[in-house]
Amino acid sequence: MAAILLLIAGLIACDSTEIGESKDVNQDKIFMDYHISYTEGDENILVSLKYRFSGSAGTTLVLNEPSSVELDGVKLKVDSSEGSGAFYELNKNFTGFTGKHNIVFTDVNGKKFENSFDFGSFSLNTIPATVSRNYDLVVSYNTTPLSASDHVEISSIDTDSSFHYQQAGPNNSITIPAKEFMRQKVKTLLLDCALYREVPLAQTTTEGGSLKIFYRLKPVKIKLQP
Repeated sequence: MAAILLLIAGLIACDSTEIGESKDVNQDKIFMDYHISYTEGDENILVSLKYRFSGSAGTTLVLNEPSSVELDGVKLKVDSSEGSGAFYELNKNFTGFTGKHNIVFTDVNGKKFENSFDFGSFSLNTIPATVSRNYDLVVSYNTTPLSASDHVEISSIDTDSSFHYQQAGPNNSITIPAKEFMRQKVKTLLLDCALYREVPLAQTTTEGGSLKIFYRLKPVKIKLQP
């Protein structure tokens, strides 16, 4: 968990939070920075769309009319904060969100860029309530097929002997070695599991763009026996 949070914090720290206006920049230098995030048990999924000038870490942009962005036909309004810059966000109810969605960005010249993504389910196969410290644990998961650019991460939570493992697609399981369990002083362990997807964008400016999906599951408790 700590490793994941540090990674995210590091990425955010590198991104500009300055705010500019899209009418003032070369439209072909606008980078599309899309993030879809969900934590199991939450009511809503967060869709966060940013537009940056000159690269993935560039100045965030307010879209000046007639420029706009729509999600599934709904036009999003701009918001901003000191720590995030300018962004376009929408909370969508988790129930019924599974399936295909469409993002349409229109620049100030009226040129449209349409991109779609699929939001699929993610779950773990049954994990034994009690595991032996002397054997590896194979954690398998169910999700739509993963590509080589996607990965799943599993980390230990609240332990003095933490571990972190990552598995890229198309594999659908992660093995936690017995040595990690043998190092634990605690008798009960919490496992944090998260899915990271990178969806290729079909239509972008020459500057490009990215669409990332983050899906975290509720922590899983296991008991360790000798």
